Amino acid sequence: MALQVGNATTAADTASTSTTNKDLGQKDIFLKLLVAQMENQDPLKPQDATQMSSQLAQFNMVEQQTNTNQWLEKMAANGSGLGGTGASRLDTASAGYLGRTVTVNQNIVQYNGGNPNFSTDLPVDASSVQITVRDSAGKAIRTMDMGAMQQGLNIMSWDGLNDLGAASPLGTYTIDMTAVDMQGSDITASIQRSGVVDTVRLASGNVQLVVGGIPANLQDVTAVRL
Repeated sequence: MALQVGNATTAADTASTSTTNKDLGQKDIFLKLLVAQMENQDPLKPQDATQMSSQLAQFNMVEQQTNTNQWLEKMAANGSGLGGTGASRLDTASAGYLGRTVTVNQNIVQYNGGNPNFSTDLPVDASSVQITVRDSAGKAIRTMDMGAMQQGLNIMSWDGLNDLGAASPLGTYTIDMTAVDMQGSDITASIQRSGVVDTVRLASGNVQLVVGGIPANLQDVTAVRL
């Protein structure tokens, strides 16, 4: 039996085309309504400029949201969702992280003379939190008592000083945290950091995002922002 070769259309391609047509239709309707409003305005009472600017701003927001939705759909189609383990190659979806601000589960910070920021998402209220900064050799150079913290996201920073009050050398450092709840039991929580993705690369079969000069695995990403 002869092998027949035809035009193959994947479900992802069909869904993408359908979504694109739908989005174009929504934007087309928005523009038609805006033009009709301008054409039928009272010459003696023209459209208020402030309201017009607001409508144009809304259209711009619709445009940005449409682009974001299309990017997220590409991520899902390629198995590159947040925390996914199927992203083993560089593709359009992973490249979409470039220039975006991401939050990753990683306790490594880059000290370049400023105050490195980091955070933790506590599952319960903490009666006390202690932060330990370690150098590249694993030596503790600074211990900070942060006091009590509430449940949820808590943002912290390190001033770059060691326990003697001297400035630390520029480089990468590790942040360790211990926390105790109101009953005196240890709290399990991790350190996170946020930054802009400046490079997307493939290392040991895994997609990595270079955030603030430090590589992070794609599966460690917990949030993406425009």
